[in-house]
Amino acid sequence: MVRIILCGILLASAMFCFIASISIYKKKDRVTRYFSYFTISLALYSLGYAMELYSNSLHQMLVWNLVQYIGLPFLPAFWVMFTLEYNNKPTRFITKLSIFLIPVLTFIFRYTSNLNHLYYFSVQVISNNYFSVLYIEKGPWYWVNTIFITACFVVSTYMYFNLYLNSTGSIRHQSLIMLIAALPPWIAVFLNLFNLSPFNIDYAALALTGSVILLFIAFLRYQFLNIKPLARDKIFELTNDGIIVLDTNYKIIDFNPSAAYICSLRRTIIGQDVYEELGDYKEIIDSILNCSEVQCHIAPKGNYKINTIKISEPNNREVGYILTLTDTTKHMEIMEQLNRLASIDDLTGVFNRRYFFELSSHELEKAKRYNHPISLLILDLDFFKQINDNYGHQAGDAVLKQVADICAASIRSIDILGRYGGEEFIILFPETTLEACRVISNRISRNIAETPILYEGKYIKITASIGITGVDALTEVNLDCFLKYADKALYRAKSDGRNCVRSLVN
Repeated sequence: MVRIILCGILLASAMFCFIASISIYKKKDRVTRYFSYFTISLALYSLGYAMELYSNSLHQMLVWNLVQYIGLPFLPAFWVMFTLEYNNKPTRFITKLSIFLIPVLTFIFRYTSNLNHLYYFSVQVISNNYFSVLYIEKGPWYWVNTIFITACFVVSTYMYFNLYLNSTGSIRHQSLIMLIAALPPWIAVFLNLFNLSPFNIDYAALALTGSVILLFIAFLRYQFLNIKPLARDKIFELTNDGIIVLDTNYKIIDFNPSAAYICSLRRTIIGQDVYEELGDYKEIIDSILNCSEVQCHIAPKGNYKINTIKISEPNNREVGYILTLTDTTKHMEIMEQLNRLASIDDLTGVFNRRYFFELSSHELEKAKRYNHPISLLILDLDFFKQINDNYGHQAGDAVLKQVADICAASIRSIDILGRYGGEEFIILFPETTLEACRVISNRISRNIAETPILYEGKYIKITASIGITGVDALTEVNLDCFLKYADKALYRAKSDGRNCVRSLVN
């Protein structure tokens, strides 16, 4: 019996060292690192305890007992840190300090127990039919450490149980393994706490052996330490896209920091109905219900592309949804800028010919549908070639800009102003009769004539000839007909001496 128990504990110690080295070799992240620290501490504790049982004198037992306490105080701390990292719960420095404070003090008080008797009040050797074991009269700090160990296992077990209840699929299977692995240490704690251990032996090392073997097999077989619970791995945390995880009942299971920023979410909404928390965003709800892609403006953050996809297990059983929010603000700004560049005349800042025709066609169709009046103006600067010849092309550009500004200042926001070509401008007046158009045209002609342009210290006086056309009720007249009549009216204005407005109707 003696040899069996001793060999079992020594074998467990060697196995813990092997598992720690393999774990570090396989994957060097914080989860595996804390798992390795835990197994190394367990190896030291197991080795020290096995040699303590093998010893015959009190002195030898106390020496090996000190070896145990190189690792034993830190076992619960490393287990809690492993649990926190596995559940992806970030730990700040102050949190780590509070977790390791009692283990460090336990280590110190054990090594100074002969001086202060805080951990062991007295120690003696007692024998049973199989072993010589230490009989310890426990000091006050021993009970503090016992409470700490119990609290650590309570917290860890609760976290794995909570993860099991709130996860699905492979994450649920992994959390069940972790929950089962967290149970054996309770057996050892219970036996030691109530002095029920057979032969007065501490069975913690043997109990924890089952936990470590289970975790190690799962690590090798499922590589579960590579997968963060609830899809919260580094990509989930650091991506700029907002991600919200829902279950099949549309309850919020998880979300990443980007989603928290975009939708102003707090962790307290976990488990709440998505309709209640995001009901103000109609587009988001539509995306969730239809598993579709939509565009949504989320003030004041910007414009986002919302996409919802189903999460299914290999057997096609639906287990939830993933909602992604991708920032498209810059993309839309670029697209608007490109559209502007494609529709605006670079020199004058008014619509170019192509875009003018596109907008005007829509207005003509609207005028036909509602029998509204509509009018058109074509403006040509008089003797513009002479300006280029006498003052240079840059002066001509300045004149064109000034004329465009005068026209823009003389019309309404619903009117459409464009550059027709060269020194010609064109304006469409929706819901405007020919007579009203004539009044506006005369005002534009007068403003151009009365506004000489200052260029390099010289005033350039310009005038414009204007041709207009219009109808009170549009029927079959199209844009080409309008242009033809306005162009003929412009030709008449030039023939009549320029600097005037002439009209022509069908």
